[in-house]
Amino acid sequence: MPDMSPDDKFAASRHMQAAVGYLGLGMAEEAWNELESIAPQHRALLDVLKIRLEVCRAMAKWDHMAEIAGHLQASEPDDPSHAIDLAHAIRRIHGEKEAVTVLENVRHRFPQEPLLPYNLACYRAVTGNIAEAKLLLAEAFSMDASLRITSLDDPDLVGVWDSFQP
Repeated sequence: MPDMSPDDKFAASRHMQAAVGYLGLGMAEEAWNELESIAPQHRALLDVLKIRLEVCRAMAKWDHMAEIAGHLQASEPDDPSHAIDLAHAIRRIHGEKEAVTVLENVRHRFPQEPLLPYNLACYRAVTGNIAEAKLLLAEAFSMDASLRITSLDDPDLVGVWDSFQP
């Protein structure tokens, strides 16, 4: 944590660890409160924002999540997870079409990231484009076979699995 005294680093670290612990227990409001206990001048640190993003996800604070994900994406443009998080929040705010746009805009930069085609498959399946969803899933599975298991319980992909029924 840059430009912080040892005491500030310790305090911020303690609050971040507590927030992560609360999140793990399903106590998102308490996690939020822990992050609010961090000195205001340190709340915009990337490590703090990454935890706050997860708290926003747990609390369904989609506007806040989108804002944080956008900031993280601008700050760390080589990390595809920020675009995936942004798309997730945008989907909740504006719908799948806008979420697809977010992912399509970065997909060419991360051709080896399996979660990009996987999430695109989810959005395509939800909007009824099952054929394209299947192609995107095949692409994701070819990069990360473990996504096959994940996909079986993904409610967004029910339409894909139903399409295999006789």
